[in-house]
This record gives sequence, C-alpha cells and structure tokens, in this order.
Amino acid sequence: MSVTIQQLLQEHFDGFAARQRLSPDMFHAAVQMRDCRTAAMGGHVNSCPDGHFHEIAYNSCRHRCCPQCNGLTRARWLEGWQQRLLPCPHYHLIFTTAHELLPLWRYNKEVFANKLFEAASQSLRELLDDPRYLGARAGLLAALHTWSQMLAGHVHLHVLCTAGGLDDEGNWIEPKKSCLLPRQVLMRKFRGKFCALLRKALDKGELQVPPDTTAARLRGLLNRLGRRTWNVKILPRYDHASGVATYLARYLKGGPIGNRRLLAVRDGRVLFRYRMPGSSGMDRARQVIASLSVDEFLGRLLEHVPPRRFQTVRGYGLYSGNQHSRLDQAYRALGQVPPEQQPPLSWQELCERAGHPEAGKCPVCGKALIAHHHFERGRSPPRLATLSLSDRKGAA
Repeated sequence: MSVTIQQLLQEHFDGFAARQRLSPDMFHAAVQMRDCRTAAMGGHVNSCPDGHFHEIAYNSCRHRCCPQCNGLTRARWLEGWQQRLLPCPHYHLIFTTAHELLPLWRYNKEVFANKLFEAASQSLRELLDDPRYLGARAGLLAALHTWSQMLAGHVHLHVLCTAGGLDDEGNWIEPKKSCLLPRQVLMRKFRGKFCALLRKALDKGELQVPPDTTAARLRGLLNRLGRRTWNVKILPRYDHASGVATYLARYLKGGPIGNRRLLAVRDGRVLFRYRMPGSSGMDRARQVIASLSVDEFLGRLLEHVPPRRFQTVRGYGLYSGNQHSRLDQAYRALGQVPPEQQPPLSWQELCERAGHPEAGKCPVCGKALIAHHHFERGRSPPRLATLSLSDRKGAA
C-alpha cells in the first residue's frame, strides 16, 4: 500500500516530536505539511456562479518543503526563469562541500550556506573576469541542495553558467576554452575561499561550534581540508539551459523527496526508491529500494528544512536581480529581442497543461468556480455557503 509524506506525519509525528529535539523551523514545517489541505488549515467554498455545484476546498500550507501543494509555485518559477535565460549554451557546475563539515552545517545552516554561495560565486566571477578564460560578465544561477538520494546530508551547490558573457563595450564574448574553466584551478580557488570564509566566521563568533568538537579542532580540520581534493564538477555544456532549469525547479519547492518515491510502511519502516549510481562513469544509475525506520526517515526529511525566508536560489552577474539593463544588453548582443515579462501562470492553466482542463470548473455547465465564504483554521464553513441562492433566501 502506497503512502504519502502527509500520512506519515499525521500518524507518527506527535510521537516522533516527543522523542526528538526539533528546531522551530523543523517543527513548523512538519505541522504545515501534516495539516496541508485539511480543516486545520481553514478554507473556502468553491461554487458555480449559477448554483449548479458547490465544494469545500481546504487551504494549502504553501510551505516550500511540502510535496503536495507546490506544483504552481514550481511551475511559475520555472516559467519565469525560462523567459529570462539567455539564448546561448550554458554550463552546469556542481560545488560539493567536504563530508567532514556536515556537523558544522547542521548547527549553522544559514551561515554555512551563505558562505557556500559566496565562495562559489566569487570563484566563478573572478576566473571568468580573467581574459585568459573569458574576460566578460557571465550569468550565474545557483541553487542549494543539502541531501542525497538516501536523504543523508550532502551539501552542494548547482550552478547554471552562460557559455559566454558581456564585456565592458557590450560585446558578447565566447569562452577561450571548450571546458569553460580548468577544473583544478576552479576547485583550488573555491576550496581556498570557502575554508577562508568559514575560518573568518569562526573567528568572529558567527558560527556555533558543534558540541562534540572545539573551535581549535575546527580550525585544524579546515587546514587539513584545504590540502585535500574537493569534488567540483564542470559538466559538458548544454545548447539549451531549459533542461537544467527544469532539474533545479524540481528541488526548489516540494522538499527532498516526493510522494512518488514512497512505497510503503511495514513493521515501522519506510520503504522508498532511490537512484544508485553505476559502478563506473559509463554505467547508468539504477533504482534501488531503501528501508529506514520511521523516526530515522522523518529525522532525515526534516533535517533539510531550510531556515525561514532563506533564499536557496540566487542569481549573479547577468542573472542578478539588479542587472536587468545588462541582461537586455546581452540579449541584443546575441541578436535577440529581450523578452517581455509575461503574467504569472494561473492554477487553471497549470491544470490544463497537466491534462485536467475540467479542474476549477462546474461539472454541469463548465463555468469557472468562484471562491467565497473563506473560513479560518479549525472552523467549518458557514451553513449557508453551500446552499443555492433561492435556498439561502428561504433559510434567511
């Protein structure tokens, strides 16, 4: 029997929370996902304007980790970025942090992630500004991921980078090298910057030292890691960036695992699918079934809840929020007309794209349903809300 994240939380979260110490962000996320689209969230009534049909609709939680209610937000983000992405090839880069730093991340998620964004973006911009490699301003779109397929801690940054950039005269410049940048050069610069930023934050008291270590040991660890090879990948360039953007959108909203990967709960253990990489770079990943206790599964799931209002996707260079004029200039340099901003996608349009054109419409006459009689959390809709107009007058 299949299971969902919401069902797991509804059946097991109270006991799990009594046994575990949860941060306010983790507790808030779990409650929101548990109560999503239930009476606990409040709701409204959808009615046909001619009174043919009425239905009670409970509110979505809109938490970014909820796998149930983020389809529209994810689609809007993707559509907005697909309109902005420059019509040129792009590179996909991955910056992975050392596994030994996971305890530091768990106690300092916001500071740790900010330093990761800073180190990766600075490394790329400094190297791409160098005439030996590009000598121009590129567009960078960076997205933070903190999990592996098994939901274990795996903090890394995906970066989408334009294969070219705009110079000071407004000309489009192509990369000097087919691989964009030498991987070892990029790795050493990123490694040095990230370790230096963490050491500086530690010296300023911005980092909470995990209870099983000391500040001196952390400095020693950073020094040792500064002499090791880090995992920085520069994947072959893509002629169209929409595929990578779609991949990033998949993890932007909805949490680290979707309901489709969950299989069942048996004997207090959660069964779910995950991809196991092939034994060599040429082998394709294969699907494997994993088994975790309910407590361990929920613990891993909630560990990846980002701090509230933390921005997990950021643009730099031509893709930064304050560089719209330069982005338009880049479009013209590529011989293209800057796209006009389109209105945001509606949920009815999303349903039509998904093959459900009848969603949000009266099953009798086909007219769009109208939302009314909004009610608060834990309250029932007013009795008159689902009556026809003539019945309401009679009841009054």
